[in-house]
Amino acid sequence: MSNINQPSNDIKGIIRTMTVIHYAFCASILIFGLIIFYSVERVSINFADTEDLFFYLVPFLAIMGAVVGRFLFQNNLKNIHEKPTLKEKLGSYQSAILIRTAMIEGPGFLGIVAFMITGNQLFLIISAVLLVYLFLLRPTTSTIIEDLNLKTEEEREFRKAMT
Repeated sequence: MSNINQPSNDIKGIIRTMTVIHYAFCASILIFGLIIFYSVERVSINFADTEDLFFYLVPFLAIMGAVVGRFLFQNNLKNIHEKPTLKEKLGSYQSAILIRTAMIEGPGFLGIVAFMITGNQLFLIISAVLLVYLFLLRPTTSTIIEDLNLKTEEEREFRKAMT
């Protein structure tokens, strides 16, 4: 392999890794949720069990996970703009995405576990909403360019690497 194509292959590899990791996070929530859904025998949707700690904890942590994840992601983006090379920016961007994803995945798993313990489908619904939200946050070429606010030369290099 020649050294001329190395930077573009590195960039493409970083993007591919980000995408695979993102889909793995989504798949883990989906598969775990399906396994638990089919293994729990007594299920119901119960909005009246206000004495259940999960009734408050799961929605609170779902909202906080999404909000804090977005806040941390935006904070990390501010530091990324100072990186000198596109490869460094993408590496830091990957870390920012992992943090945001983990902040959403944690409450998603908690909702599934709460459903497993209580049989209340409300918690599974919250996890499903988090899964859809997580899926919508997948890294795409356009979102990466927009999030990183790439300079013209960096955007050209990025688009060239993606072809």
